[in-house]
Amino acid sequence: MVRVNLLPIRDILRKRELKQFIMVAVSALVAVIAICALTYVIFSIKEANLEAERRSQQQKLEKLKEKNKEITELRNEITRLQKQVDTILKLTKIRDTPAPFMAALSLAIPDAVWVKTITKTHKNFTLAGTGVDNTVVVNFVERLQKLRQDFTPQQPWLDPKDKKEKSFFSEVKLVSIVASRGEKAGLDTVGFQITGHLR
Repeated sequence: MVRVNLLPIRDILRKRELKQFIMVAVSALVAVIAICALTYVIFSIKEANLEAERRSQQQKLEKLKEKNKEITELRNEITRLQKQVDTILKLTKIRDTPAPFMAALSLAIPDAVWVKTITKTHKNFTLAGTGVDNTVVVNFVERLQKLRQDFTPQQPWLDPKDKKEKSFFSEVKLVSIVASRGEKAGLDTVGFQITGHLR
């Protein structure tokens, strides 16, 4: 019987299989490393892009916060101005009523002047009356011109030092003044007509 020694072939086959296994394993390892490296690069790029986007959004958020602060300040300013407008309108309505007008007139009129007729159309007015002389009538006109817009019985007149103050009446003018002789001696008077405007 012939015997064939197969041990060398088996060793050769085993070595060949081992080489193939090592090559496959190395190829797989290289492929895994390459995939890992590629994944790392991709995620690094995405992370950098996301970080840049986050910074951009943060900057936008800061700008929006500043604008929101400005808007809040503007709203507060609008509210304050609206309150002032409402107050002015309220005061204007009150001032246009007869009571403040008559109160202002009673403060301004001197003792030696008598107002006979008052004609008021909207903000325009005309006063007609008599006074004991020209000086008293001129004094009456000056007092009407100097009456403060927010007058009080304690402080009725404009402060010459305060240029921001406004008068209650504007465009007060002495239209006419006429001397008239009384029925009795010593009772001569002057008739006058004054026009003006309420602010």
